Amino acid sequence: MSQILLAALLCQNAFAQEGRKNDVIVKRDSSRIQALITQMSYEKINYRDLGKADSAATYIYLDQVARVLLKNGKIINVKDSIPPGRIPPDSVGQYADMNNLPTDPFEKSVVMANSDQLRDKYEYHHNRAIDGKQGAIVFTSVAVATLVSGIIVASTGDSPDNKTIGTSLAIAGPAVGVVFGLIGYKNFKIHSRKAEKIKTELERRNQPLTTLRITPAIDPFTKSARLGLRLSF
Repeated sequence: MSQILLAALLCQNAFAQEGRKNDVIVKRDSSRIQALITQMSYEKINYRDLGKADSAATYIYLDQVARVLLKNGKIINVKDSIPPGRIPPDSVGQYADMNNLPTDPFEKSVVMANSDQLRDKYEYHHNRAIDGKQGAIVFTSVAVATLVSGIIVASTGDSPDNKTIGTSLAIAGPAVGVVFGLIGYKNFKIHSRKAEKIKTELERRNQPLTTLRITPAIDPFTKSARLGLRLSF
C-alpha cells in the first residue's frame, strides 16, 4: 500500500508557469495554506505556516489535502491517491470531559489532543526544557568566569586601566550572565512543567510516551524516496 501511495505522490503534473513565492497546500475544502514544506510522507506533510506570525513547524495529514502547489511550479495531486477517513490511534477530544474542560488554554489543548499530538507536544517541550537548562548552566558559568577574571585583572598591576577594565568586567559580566541564566532557568521550569503535564495525560490514557515508526517518505524537491525511522518521545 505504501509503495502505491508513494508512486501516486511521485506522479506530479509538471507544467511551464512562473514559480510561486511559497508552497501552497490546497485542502479538500478548497482552503489554502501558504507554507514552507520541509517534508512529505505517505501519511502527512510537515511544513511551516507562513500565514502565521510565529511560523511554527506543524503538519497536516494527507487525507485532508487535495493537492500541493510547489513554489517551483510543480503540482502534486493527492486527493485521489489518499483514501479519506484515516482514523488516528485516538481521536481529538476522545479522552476529554467535554462538560468540564480546563479553562487554562494549555491544559485544554492537552486534554483535547490525540495521543500522537501529545507525543509531539512532549518532544517539543522536553527539548525546550533541555535548551533552557543548558542555557542557564552556560550563562551562570559565564557570570562566574567573568567575575573571577575581572577581579584578577583589577588586582594585577598598578595601571588605572587594569582597575577600570577589571571592575567593569567583574560587574557587567555577572550581571549579563545572571540575567540570561535566570531566563534560561525560567524556560526550563516552564517547559518542564508542561512536559510533565503531557506525560501525566498520556499515562492517564494508558498510552506509551515513546513510539517507533518506520514510514516511507519522499522529498518533493529532489523526487527521491526513502524509508524514515522515527522515535517519538
